[in-house]
Amino acid sequence: MAYLLAYTKKGEGCYPDFNYPGHVGYNCDWEQAMHLALSEDGKNFTPLRNNTGILFAKASFEEDEFVGVTKTLVDPWICCGGDGIFYVLAVRRNQNAPDSKHVGCMMVFTSEDLVHYSEPVFVKLSEEEIRRPRCRYDKERASYYVEWETASGRFCAYTKDLKKIEKTESCTQMQFNLQQELPQHIDGFGTEDCVLGNVIAITKEQEQVLREYFDEICYVETKPIKVSWPVGKSLNSLLSNSPKAVCVYSDGSTHEKRVEWDEESLCKVDVNRPGSWKITGKIKQKRWKFPLPLRFLPDELVEFNGMSDPCVTEYHGKYYLSSSGTHNIQLRIADTIEGTFDAEPTVIYRIPLENGLHFVGTWAAELHEIDGVLYLFTSLCENGQWIHVKSVILRCNGDPADPNSWEAPRKCVKIDGSDLTEGGISLDMTWFRDNGRDYVMWSDRKIHYGADDEHFEAGTADVYIATVDPKKPWQLTSDPHCVVRPMYGWDRYETPVDEGPYLLCRGDDLFVTISGSSTSMGDLYDVGLLHAKSGADLLQEENWTWLSYPLLTKESVPGEYGPGHNNFVKDPDTGDDLMIYHAIPHDENDKTLFRQPGIRRVHWAKNGLPYLEMTPERDLPEGSENVVMELVIE
Repeated sequence: MAYLLAYTKKGEGCYPDFNYPGHVGYNCDWEQAMHLALSEDGKNFTPLRNNTGILFAKASFEEDEFVGVTKTLVDPWICCGGDGIFYVLAVRRNQNAPDSKHVGCMMVFTSEDLVHYSEPVFVKLSEEEIRRPRCRYDKERASYYVEWETASGRFCAYTKDLKKIEKTESCTQMQFNLQQELPQHIDGFGTEDCVLGNVIAITKEQEQVLREYFDEICYVETKPIKVSWPVGKSLNSLLSNSPKAVCVYSDGSTHEKRVEWDEESLCKVDVNRPGSWKITGKIKQKRWKFPLPLRFLPDELVEFNGMSDPCVTEYHGKYYLSSSGTHNIQLRIADTIEGTFDAEPTVIYRIPLENGLHFVGTWAAELHEIDGVLYLFTSLCENGQWIHVKSVILRCNGDPADPNSWEAPRKCVKIDGSDLTEGGISLDMTWFRDNGRDYVMWSDRKIHYGADDEHFEAGTADVYIATVDPKKPWQLTSDPHCVVRPMYGWDRYETPVDEGPYLLCRGDDLFVTISGSSTSMGDLYDVGLLHAKSGADLLQEENWTWLSYPLLTKESVPGEYGPGHNNFVKDPDTGDDLMIYHAIPHDENDKTLFRQPGIRRVHWAKNGLPYLEMTPERDLPEGSENVVMELVIE
């Protein structure tokens, strides 16, 4: 048996930002969601998901179609029903204010595993705002007993199905003794930082499922390495196909790693007689430090020597690093992935300043090879205002390092040739092919323009998808379809933004990482995940699943704030998927600095999802590199 605690954070005040005074990120957006913690004894608890939310309330676009209304979740309570299903009771609010849309209602979610949750049902309990709904299943009555509080007092009722209550009564004495049921200690944070819900007992099997999805994944051991070898056979073929070490991780997943075997030990092996030999070796482990060092042009005006939106692409045996940048479009070119960050930038296209137009910045440049032709997808910001940024594509007709090989940028357009986004902006476009169809995805944001560029209202930044002509990828061949809008507190923290889509494939699973939340307050940036199956009609929103919690946040890796806008590239030595990303370090005074690039191995968890938090220390702690192979000659 194990114990599960449901709780929220207090969600008070705003996130401090020393560099952007005037920007406000309300902590309730991020903290008022259901958090979970596990315990073996029911007293000492360890939080899951780095002490961040797992179940968030969805924003309402019925109340405001343009930007939506951010909703928060408070007072979570978990109950196991008579049908074996888990029920989560909670109250939805408009950030720190009552929810006028569902006054007096409790939300009821259902879940079979406490990992995946249904859409909530709103159950009317009162004409007043309610707080702290609680329930238990009464076997004798085959009903649920529910209690709640309002400004007028405490009330209770029975319900057969947690959809409609029976007669409401005043409750003079609550049946739930919270002081006895709540834990004494939660590892990693004090109870003064959170609002505790309740504790339930769960099975060890249920605990294991929760840990597989929500616990930190780290190295546990290396499997024993044993190789049988025929008598008299040369070891040359063994050396050419060197045995690998299989590392086991805390969720039950594994990862093969290359080993450098000791040649002296191998030379001592007598293959002409049966026997057992111990061969020592050392696991080859790449360790990338954050941030990666960067090189800039001597005369280049670089804002704070940082880098946003790094993207590494392999093309004809070379690696190309692109990013958001200055007025000119640049590439860093090297023979290795790591080498691109230390390579001197090459200007491959100079944006002409003419006809009174001033282009300030190139956003999120990324390269894609389509049927043997290289294209650069980026966005240009006209007139020095981000509210005019548009997606463009450049085609390369030769050597990517030669500026003369690149054609002028073409604006991305719809089927009829009209602007991709009329009355708004488009950015962060990416391309991929699935089942013979060519797709682009991008972030699209409607703008209500005023009399001048100082007066405007921005809507949500939403992710769209469309098919394109592979010979002219700037030309859509379908209507644009919205697949994601900023729906949860974690992608609406300060600003409702979803952007930076990039595809990661594994088998027939298509994963698209999406960067969300504030772009102005960089610490709040995070990464969410879309999923679809290869071969599905990807233009249809219902074929995509949007994970309700973020995969990568400022809490994921100590010292790395605002991680996001990543791409993926294969490690040529190991075949591993590598994530190229940016994050923000802080100085010794905890002041936000500027975006810097990093590299991390993508670990494939037992549950089939990409785990984006695999630091070198979690992957293979120092001191765990040494291994021994038992070589049996028989």
